[in-house]
Amino acid sequence: MPQSATPTHKPAVRRRATRLLGLTLVLLTLALALPAGASAFVSAAGAAGWFRQRSGTTEDVNNVEFPDATHGWAVGWDGVILATTDGGATWSAQSSGTTVDLYDVAFSDATHGWVVGDDGAIIATTDGGATWRAQRAGTTESLWGVAFPDATHGWAVGSYAHEVAGGGAILATTDGGATWSAQSSGTTEHLNDVAFPDATHGWVVGYSGAILATTDGGVTWNAQSSGTTINLGAVAFPDATHGWVVDPWGAILATTDGGATWSAQTSHETTEGLSDVAFTDATHGWAVGEYGTILATTNGGATWREQGSGTTADLYDVAFSDATHGWVVGHSGMLATTDGGGPPVPARFKVTPPAVPSRVRAGARIESWGTVKPPLKAGSHIVVFWEHYIGGRWQMVLAAQPAYSYGLWNSSWRYGVRMKFKPGKWRVRALAGDVYSAYRIFTAY
Repeated sequence: MPQSATPTHKPAVRRRATRLLGLTLVLLTLALALPAGASAFVSAAGAAGWFRQRSGTTEDVNNVEFPDATHGWAVGWDGVILATTDGGATWSAQSSGTTVDLYDVAFSDATHGWVVGDDGAIIATTDGGATWRAQRAGTTESLWGVAFPDATHGWAVGSYAHEVAGGGAILATTDGGATWSAQSSGTTEHLNDVAFPDATHGWVVGYSGAILATTDGGVTWNAQSSGTTINLGAVAFPDATHGWVVDPWGAILATTDGGATWSAQTSHETTEGLSDVAFTDATHGWAVGEYGTILATTNGGATWREQGSGTTADLYDVAFSDATHGWVVGHSGMLATTDGGGPPVPARFKVTPPAVPSRVRAGARIESWGTVKPPLKAGSHIVVFWEHYIGGRWQMVLAAQPAYSYGLWNSSWRYGVRMKFKPGKWRVRALAGDVYSAYRIFTAY
């Protein structure tokens, strides 16, 4: 399929190709942003807001699901399945019967669950995970998302072929997964996530701004206009009319008419990429993403406010069983809240997008500059990242610390670099204290 102009942000898709790069970026970020000896996640069990839970695994956990406030499951690399019956106070491993990477998990209640992953893997349980059994998907390719609104009706989405060849897979079952059959999606785009609030109304999102919808359980799927060509990573519908979608540039799209119209919500305070979104009803929602970003809304997205995660590590997935009990999984860690995530954190540094020319010649010297509000404190850092878009993802080429000066209202910085900018798309991003700025994209020729 044609490559999209921007990378997907569905965690499983993005991280499988960039696992080592992501670890490098996280370690660099932590080294610069955290005090010596500090953990990536703040441990404060029982405290207000978000606190750490110990998953008991060193593998990355990709997805988390809680059908109620006590029973939960999380899945990850190498066939990892973790389970809890006490809201995450303790987690234990369950035997998945596979070693493939697992990307998404859905439970219709505390006993019936399904997990999807690489090689067309679909495994299911009817006893809360005491036993997991493989189901026949009819494909050997990757499945990224799964949804079950009840114990019999389910859908899984992903790729009929590897990333370079095509996608558009939608599989469905009406007997709890005893049999799966393909549904006609009408697209060859890779599909990243699926949401069904009931057995008839569903939505799927994927590459190149793709949003598909059905009102008959997938007998027919129709394209909806997202207004973007960015790869869409996650979708949430708490009912048949209210829905939200997030993308890797930090955009949030919303609908109040079942997707007949989608519009951007611009009230959030971050430009970080967002990987997942969850809503418990038409008003209470959360979105998570890069560098520890957690956003929350109590008015359907009219306003989004940042919550303190206590980490600068990437966050991959979020689940809420009700408006107060929630869980987030991320790079080497798991967070939980029993009060909806607590109040918004104070406004962070505001960093202007780095100024660069829109087009540059290979080998040219580029000078970039910007400002930070309020002024940085002594000992703080500004780091400038230069990244090249290659193979459907951003790859860091250079990270440097420019000098900066103090002003009454802000700190200003300037940095010049000469290197062989290979032809293609580039971006420059700035890190101030613990906050990435809006990026600036330019083209080398």
